[in-house]
Amino acid sequence: MAAPGVYGNWRSTIVKILICLALAAGVLSADQITLKNGDRITGTIVKSDDKSLVLKTAYAGDVTIDMAQIASINAGDMLHVQLKDRIVVGRIAPAAEGAVEIRTGEGAAFTAPLGELLALRTAAGQRAWEREQERISRPRLNDFWSGFASLSFAGSSGNARTSSIATAAAASRQAGKNKMGLYFNQVYASQSNVLPHGATANRISGGYRLDRGVGGRLFVFGTADFDHDRFMDLDLRSVFGGGLGYHIWKSGRGFWDFNAGGVHNREKFGAGLVRNSGEILLGEESSHRLFQSVKLYQKAIFYPNLSTRGEYRLNFDAGAAMPIFKWLEWNIGFSNRYLSNPIAGKKSNDLLYTTGIRFSFDQSKR
Repeated sequence: MAAPGVYGNWRSTIVKILICLALAAGVLSADQITLKNGDRITGTIVKSDDKSLVLKTAYAGDVTIDMAQIASINAGDMLHVQLKDRIVVGRIAPAAEGAVEIRTGEGAAFTAPLGELLALRTAAGQRAWEREQERISRPRLNDFWSGFASLSFAGSSGNARTSSIATAAAASRQAGKNKMGLYFNQVYASQSNVLPHGATANRISGGYRLDRGVGGRLFVFGTADFDHDRFMDLDLRSVFGGGLGYHIWKSGRGFWDFNAGGVHNREKFGAGLVRNSGEILLGEESSHRLFQSVKLYQKAIFYPNLSTRGEYRLNFDAGAAMPIFKWLEWNIGFSNRYLSNPIAGKKSNDLLYTTGIRFSFDQSKR
């Protein structure tokens, strides 16, 4: 029978051997990137493109490495390797300077320059990439939407008894050359201070727009807009038209567009008055991300009346949104509707100020 001390030493030796084997296995299975300055970084390759490689390390998390600084790659696991003319599955090992050897699962091996590695993906990454390619080449109607829905309340009690609610929603979808947009705005306010009690504001508007690129910065568009304003005595304004647009500026931070065209405007007022007119459409619209967080937006459209010279309409909307969480923002907005020829007894100008929260979404990227 072995002495207790001998047994303890034997067990400790076995544990140390197992730990060393586990560490050795981890080192052997880990991917290794050798840089041109001689440094070596060990981890697991997550993905890469022609500009950078992401390596998951145990000590620093995900590390992004400039592909131009990589001298060799050694990957123990099978990767999907995208070359200029094909995608192969294999393990990557160092080869001559500036090149790697790719060993496929069928036992074949070939050498490729590092500059020809357009992407490296894991099996899961390859499946996600293929789904995205299919989504881009054959998008479904529910793909690529982004937008927001906002809500604001205000009220008072005591000497003043008022309440108001405003809602807004907008969504857009960019797929290839086509861009689709929908919007809705509503405001309602009431008071019970003096007679007659009841609503003091009641306005609803909404619309649809479709843009299609025709080359360079040019695009054509079609639009349909609808308005109801109880206190302008406007039952329904229906505006249908289209024209030509130009992207003055467009980048990842925003855009600035100019639009010109023509529309048909039908206005039905509560007194039974119906007016039909042709109008020119001259407008500009911009959106800009300020300081990577604050979103600014403004849109102005001028409608000179072709049927009744000297008359016109002017629409202006502006707003700003500041993030609270990734999906929740504080929103402020300003809206102005000017009609140069309102019906008798009504004012030409309607101004609207709103503030509240808005819920945003963006599934244009995955």
